[in-house]
Amino acid sequence: MPPLGFVGATLVVFFWERAVQPLDLSLFLIMYLLNVVGIALGYHRLFTHRAFQTGAIVRAFLAIAACMTGEGTVTSWVSHHRAHHLYCDRQGDPHSPNLRGNGLWDRILGFWHVHLGWIQKANWRPPFPYVPDLGRDRIIQGIDRFYILWVLLSFALPAILGGILTGCWSGVLRGLLWGGIIRIFVVHQVTYSVNSICHLWGKRRFKTGDRSTNNFFLALVILGEGWHHNHHAFPNSAKMGLKWWELDLGWVCILLLKYLGLVWNVKIPSSREIELKELDPA
Repeated sequence: MPPLGFVGATLVVFFWERAVQPLDLSLFLIMYLLNVVGIALGYHRLFTHRAFQTGAIVRAFLAIAACMTGEGTVTSWVSHHRAHHLYCDRQGDPHSPNLRGNGLWDRILGFWHVHLGWIQKANWRPPFPYVPDLGRDRIIQGIDRFYILWVLLSFALPAILGGILTGCWSGVLRGLLWGGIIRIFVVHQVTYSVNSICHLWGKRRFKTGDRSTNNFFLALVILGEGWHHNHHAFPNSAKMGLKWWELDLGWVCILLLKYLGLVWNVKIPSSREIELKELDPA
């Protein structure tokens, strides 16, 4: 929803001048965390790569939380991302910044394409390729049918909470702004940056057939997803931070769910598999 993003960015300045309230930031943070958990654990590690298994309730919760980002239905998001891995940084990759050349202007055009441009060209209507498993999943198909409802709910919830907690209409509007418009703008920029930034700049450790890189900052703000090169080396791993200092809060969430008995069959690469794939083993 790029238009909403631009409206949100404009309103940020206006409302910041009038003082940001703790409740504003709290609603933003709650909705932001709900969204990035849905994207990182749901759309990405569970539905795209099947890095772990879980029950119907957790699957539905993660799917709905991710739909609230407005980044597309479960099946459309997963289809595009599986295509990204299948053709990574080659023709057929729906969002690679590296298909135009290596010059400065080529990089600028590539960055624009992968950050926003590809969204205008992508297919957002079913049937989608690469997702026969989700096409047979009645829970996911049911959630996809109500996709617009989940997006609208992501705006309504913070607005209602803002109104209840302040007891006035300005609370409703501030909740809509911070927990709705600004939140969805920030979530979009952060998630799009994983593909735009992490295929142009960063560090590499493994032998892969693409130009993926790791980015520490993005790993911090989107639950470990910034360890994108690690992920391309081991796509089906539930754990993306593969060194002790590579903070991966998505992995921490999965460990907690595993401890509670809510997820199982969690996949991670062995020490030997990691060693064999390193560019320069220590």
